[in-house]
Amino acid sequence: MSTVSWWTADDVANVEKDLARHPKAGLWGYTSPAELAHWVFADPALPAAGELAAPSVDPLDADLDEPARASWALAGWYIWMTVPNPVETDGKLWFLNQRRVRGRSLLRVTLGRLETLWLFEDGDGINFHLDKVAVEAAFDVGVIDEDAWFARVTERDHDPHKTLRGDKVGYTCDSVDDAWWALRQPPVLAAARLVNAMSLAVGGFTFDRLHRPERLARAWSAAQVHFDSLTPQPVTGAAFDRPYRSPVVDPAALTDTRAFDKQAYVAGCDEHDRLSRWLIDTLAATGILVGTGLAKVPVDLAWQDADGRQYIAEVKSLVGASPEDQLRLGLGQVLEYRHRLALLGRVVTPILLTSAPVDEVWRDICRDNGVTLLVDGDPLPHGG
Repeated sequence: MSTVSWWTADDVANVEKDLARHPKAGLWGYTSPAELAHWVFADPALPAAGELAAPSVDPLDADLDEPARASWALAGWYIWMTVPNPVETDGKLWFLNQRRVRGRSLLRVTLGRLETLWLFEDGDGINFHLDKVAVEAAFDVGVIDEDAWFARVTERDHDPHKTLRGDKVGYTCDSVDDAWWALRQPPVLAAARLVNAMSLAVGGFTFDRLHRPERLARAWSAAQVHFDSLTPQPVTGAAFDRPYRSPVVDPAALTDTRAFDKQAYVAGCDEHDRLSRWLIDTLAATGILVGTGLAKVPVDLAWQDADGRQYIAEVKSLVGASPEDQLRLGLGQVLEYRHRLALLGRVVTPILLTSAPVDEVWRDICRDNGVTLLVDGDPLPHGG
């Protein structure tokens, strides 16, 4: 599954419209507004074999100490993850610059008119720009751990430049590890991609005079050596508290009152179990194990995908019950669980799973609250 709780299809469409307002951008010789808009929100992936030419520079050569290697590695990782079509556009629409500033080596990634990443080779102070709207949306729905973020990342007081969508924000980290932690999270990565895509759409300069192709080779080779993965920031901790077990309901043991329909209750429990088993079996077919409970929060189902991203699901049967009441209850529960887990440092993607088609407005309501509504029979998001 992909992390989808902080953006919607409307966001992709709006980014595409913003990009398409610049039909003469040189970028469109390499991609399209629609393709680039989808790339902004897509999960990062390892480059295909042979996609980047074999490096001509050894990143471990004697003139680079460990901090310098780490700085070059971050630059390489950042370029590959946040620059559209980096190999084809290197030196044409963007470039990696290296210059001396007060006796220190400064690395800068410049796209169009905007410097989007800059850091000294000695690793002291890493600066980058993010789209403000995208970052705030991620914070609003709790997919960024705020305590960890503010412990590692500092917002610069004054950053006057704007993107096509509005304000961008400048950030500083004290170390390469902190910057990589921040940028590796999918919503932060998307915010960086958004700034870069908009910068290139506006147009840029010709970098032929300053371009050195071996710099990209060195940076990417360093990244391959220094970092063990290009995947999003994994969630730490167990994927669930315990294995799922089907409930055992004895109708004879239920309280007999006029307000209580025992048959409807049993039918609802059976439907809840069927839905849970469907999700468990579907994910098991892809090698993902699903359990119940997470960090002692009583979620119905919990699991992590292959990249370590944590999901929770609240299951709601609509058998013999008011769909509106059940959906209100389920949405409230999964939002409570997400909040409680965030307080424990567990960032999760919430899903509300129901047993029957519902009014389409509920998909919008859930999406607006950062929850994916999944109806029995729907394909899992991005194929599970």
